[in-house]
Amino acid sequence: MVNDNHIAVARFSALGDVFMLFSVLEDATFQDSSVSFTLFTRPHIANLLPVVKGIRVIGLDISGDYKSWISQLSFYWGWYRSNTPKFVFDAHSHLRTAVFYFLAFLMGYRVKRLPKNRALRRAFLKKYIKSLPSIQSEISEILQSFGVKYRTKMFTLKPRDNSFLGEKNTWIICPFASKKTKNWPLDKAIKVIDEILNEDNSIIVCGSKKELENWNYFPLGLKLSSNMEMSEKEMWLRAKGAIVCDSANQHIAASYNVLSVVLWMGTSPKAGFKALNNNSGSIDVEYDGLECRPCSISGVNYCSRKDFACKNIPTEKILSAVKDLSK
Repeated sequence: MVNDNHIAVARFSALGDVFMLFSVLEDATFQDSSVSFTLFTRPHIANLLPVVKGIRVIGLDISGDYKSWISQLSFYWGWYRSNTPKFVFDAHSHLRTAVFYFLAFLMGYRVKRLPKNRALRRAFLKKYIKSLPSIQSEISEILQSFGVKYRTKMFTLKPRDNSFLGEKNTWIICPFASKKTKNWPLDKAIKVIDEILNEDNSIIVCGSKKELENWNYFPLGLKLSSNMEMSEKEMWLRAKGAIVCDSANQHIAASYNVLSVVLWMGTSPKAGFKALNNNSGSIDVEYDGLECRPCSISGVNYCSRKDFACKNIPTEKILSAVKDLSK
């Protein structure tokens, strides 16, 4: 890296959090041409991230070759001595980044960690406060403390992606999420899928092979992402729009400027994890009228009511958002 202000950053999970972090780093390169980044993350995440001038992404297998702290110590020691970043930012604040952070501190680099804000999050869930600051703004504040200069409001300089591959009637449907309070019931997703297909659209249902192994609904015009030859990047570049849960796909869609309807069930867009960088636009859809919502910041696998009522977002409400987004 030849830029005056070279910042080393590390975040290894989860996928959506890394994409959210990446969106802020990308914006910083638009705001300040003197800044550059090296981002350390897991190899499979590195392969999904867009290519952006000023950001070098290094996939570090901390579950394999670099699982031990000794192997990480050896790697980072060599990397720091060869690259001499001006600042070091631990954007994970976790055991996975402990060696990255503490070695930089001992070597005399200026270091910072992303705060967890646990007390604020508890206050939000207890309804003492109405919203939490966005994670993106917290990351941006740390970058500014490192000398990154912002010319304008965050994300306003992001260019529209001109590499759209042109399947103008393709919608991506992402009903899956890592927690039960965040995933969309498949029977409800199918009702929406049928209506979208009736409008002469095609659909790609996106999920891992494990998530899709029991999918058994195949109307004309529907494909599964696990059965397609194209890469995931190409799939997003072909999309007209997407319906996503509060999951990594929300941030992936935003990264590629894909029109998005975002379903919030047990979580809330006011908890600080909403994607803010989608220049094409997004609409949040929530289940109204539940005092227990949100029940968590990032989703859980249980329901205090035992019925997961937050998942009963009316089909008509989702289709209305799809229609509004398509105008």
